[in-house]
Amino acid sequence: MGRIVYRFATLILLGLCRMANGQNDPQFSQYMFNPLYYNPAAAGSEGVSRFQLMHRTQWAGYQPSNSDDGGGPSTQLFSYTMPLDKFKSGVGLFAMNDRYGPAINQAVQLSYAYRMSLKGGTLALGVQGGLYNRGFDFGQFRPNEPDPLLQGGRITQARPDVGVGVYYNTVDYWVGASVLHLNEPSFRLVGTQSVVPQTRTAYFTAGYRLGIGYDVDVQPSVLVGYSPTGSRNTIAMNLMGTYQNKFWAGLGYRLADAITANVGINLMRNNALRFGYAFDLTASSRVTAITSQTSHEIMLSYALPAIDARKKPIVRTPRFRY
Repeated sequence: MGRIVYRFATLILLGLCRMANGQNDPQFSQYMFNPLYYNPAAAGSEGVSRFQLMHRTQWAGYQPSNSDDGGGPSTQLFSYTMPLDKFKSGVGLFAMNDRYGPAINQAVQLSYAYRMSLKGGTLALGVQGGLYNRGFDFGQFRPNEPDPLLQGGRITQARPDVGVGVYYNTVDYWVGASVLHLNEPSFRLVGTQSVVPQTRTAYFTAGYRLGIGYDVDVQPSVLVGYSPTGSRNTIAMNLMGTYQNKFWAGLGYRLADAITANVGINLMRNNALRFGYAFDLTASSRVTAITSQTSHEIMLSYALPAIDARKKPIVRTPRFRY
């Protein structure tokens, strides 16, 4: 078992060695509720099957001069995760749609995690594979002068995309590391030249749940994203408080980017239905000068009731006894 863990750790470290140019993945302020997106080894870590939908409008109202209305990033993410306790595993699936003016980024990823007990918690090794689709809607461009390179219509290409991760969680804390876009898929959309490839990106996540009295929990968490180019490295921190495991509110900061706030509520039996909202206020003078200052994010998820795997007792009645 130790050899398997060593090989996964080596693969994650080697994934950072090669330099490349490219863009980072869409960001989410409610990252603490969305571990599968950043790490395939988080599949099944919650212990229940959960559907989740997230929508993010970044820089609301931002209007670039060379594009139609709605030029700011808009991202939708649907995910599903399910534990397979009988096989010491977990599986997950997510579909992402991201638009930034004329740019189109879409992905579908299937994840598998092998989960093993370790010192009061669970250590998981995960892999993911799927397709990443990138393209441009050339009809959205509004050049000041005619440009022969601007084609008409919408052109996209899909390429295989893989990632790996390791994730450890207990009742009180979690920590994980992953490398996504391990194969750095590249796309040829204009002529024979490759568009900037999807950068190989590493993520580190961690969080801790601290009980304050009987009804209140405090949860600090951190998300660190790193790409070899350093173009848009990410460090996000959040401190969230939960009351009676039902209501939560938190404040956070994304380095050199924005101040964030999030609120939410758990509803229904066993808190199966979850609703959350996050608000970003841009704090970087460089970004404020060219964009709108606010972003909004909505989360809605539902957890299926846990299946009782215990053998049901036989109910005997006098009517059917002979």
